[in-house]
Amino acid sequence: MRPISKKRAVFAVKMMIPAVILSTFVHFIPTIWGVYISFRRLNIFYIRNWLAAPFIGLDNYKRAANSLSSVFWISTWYTLIFVALSILGCFILGMIGAVLLNKEFKGRNIIRGIFLLPYILPAVVSLTNLRFMLLQDWGIVNSVLLKTGILKEPVAWLTGKMALFSIIVGNIWIRWPFWFITILASLQGIPKDLYDAAKIDGASNWQCFMNITLPFVKPVLTVLTILTALWSFNNFNVPFILTGGAPPREANILSINIWLRSFKNWDFGLGAAMSVMMMLIMLSLIIAYLRMMKLEG
Repeated sequence: MRPISKKRAVFAVKMMIPAVILSTFVHFIPTIWGVYISFRRLNIFYIRNWLAAPFIGLDNYKRAANSLSSVFWISTWYTLIFVALSILGCFILGMIGAVLLNKEFKGRNIIRGIFLLPYILPAVVSLTNLRFMLLQDWGIVNSVLLKTGILKEPVAWLTGKMALFSIIVGNIWIRWPFWFITILASLQGIPKDLYDAAKIDGASNWQCFMNITLPFVKPVLTVLTILTALWSFNNFNVPFILTGGAPPREANILSINIWLRSFKNWDFGLGAAMSVMMMLIMLSLIIAYLRMMKLEG
């Protein structure tokens, strides 16, 4: 291997310095500040002088986790459902789309482009259109289901228990194309000889999928699962746009709950404590998932 020259090494370090500085200001400083104010009674009375907010130790954390029936834990439960079903939906749609479009047929590139539209369009546009489609009285979803006889009366998709289902659908809709294109790229790296040899040995399509396709794409699925879990766990746009910032209890996931506590109730200390707790929950779940995948591997 050709050794890296000293000039190239110095140039690489100089190029990294702006990225490190930017990352410090964008990520680390806000995180440290959030942890700092989580130990203080920072509310509307101290909004003009944040540093004057009194130190209260772990009181904000105790308020957030005072019992299993607290708003925080209820939001956490619905958030976990939201994340798990979003990952499952993205996996199913992404895998089916990738397997189908991994075959040669006329018009394949056009269909690939159509599949990527939800990912290319701004999330605000896609989710706003979905919100209009799910309206109880004028939405096209209820209109079609009523005309086909599937429903006898309109369903309130954006309120009550159905709101959780709606935000899950919205999250899947904007994220599954990323799964599709990533899995498709992974599938194209699998040698076709493996499938031919398996077919000669009498393997079915399902056996080929389980014993050839899945093992090859498993590293990619691990990365996709972690990324989607992170993006979904702290997702704000989907529930905010679909519910108009006033979600019902079933759709009041952690990101919205923290926003309501911080910027509606002006309790920034409590909101910061909930954010830190959410971050710790995410880290715990990711570590547990990586260990589980390592044991299975």
